[in-house]
Amino acid sequence: MLRIFIPTLALLIPLTAGEIRTWTNPDGSKTFKAEFIRRDKGTVTLRPIGGRELSMGMEKLHADDQSWLKKNHPTEAEAKAAEVPDKAAIFDTLKFGDNRETVTAKLKASKMVEANLDSTFFGRTGINGIYRTVQPIGGLDCYLFFDWDEADLLKEITLRTEDKVEGEYETVLKPCWQALTELITTIYGKPLQTTKMPAASDLTNEQMLASHLWRIDQGGTVLLGASRLEEAYQVSVLFTKEKIEVNRTP
Repeated sequence: MLRIFIPTLALLIPLTAGEIRTWTNPDGSKTFKAEFIRRDKGTVTLRPIGGRELSMGMEKLHADDQSWLKKNHPTEAEAKAAEVPDKAAIFDTLKFGDNRETVTAKLKASKMVEANLDSTFFGRTGINGIYRTVQPIGGLDCYLFFDWDEADLLKEITLRTEDKVEGEYETVLKPCWQALTELITTIYGKPLQTTKMPAASDLTNEQMLASHLWRIDQGGTVLLGASRLEEAYQVSVLFTKEKIEVNRTP
């Protein structure tokens, strides 16, 4: 079993036409509520509360609103482009070596994850734990955490479930561990190393014990296991640029 030490780590709901959301101007100084009607490549049509439909250039909306429109109401060209997978991607569209700005932009545009905190707070909190999978995995919400190299480029991604107490380890976390095992095997093939899920009693604070290891074709390793932070337990998946060798036991 691989023993990995980890540091202590501290929504956008898709709307359809007919629903109302708050929109913001480019510099973030003004907001207004309006119903989304439609959009094309360069313009969006909205209906302000109590007003008539109006069309405006996308550039007249905040970057977050533009990202929301491209994500939830893509043009045909945008939809087709999103369907083409990037073979160099490690998780969703994220790649090792992406800078923070690129990672943040990709997360905002992703259909796989969503933010659980308004983007205006990102500068204060960073993006660790801010994004979670849109759909639960194995019945649990899963959150993303990131680690960066000395050049401030992405070197690791950790997908970690919501916290559970030790009493839920077997009944709640283990089914999620099994679901993630099947999911990652579908993506990366048969693991190079497999063991049973580590026992809760084997975990110490700020530690991950890996039960499964996959090799990433583009370079790097995927580890699946369980982790503990204080009295909270999680299932964790680590995508790392490092080539971790299989633990051979006699």
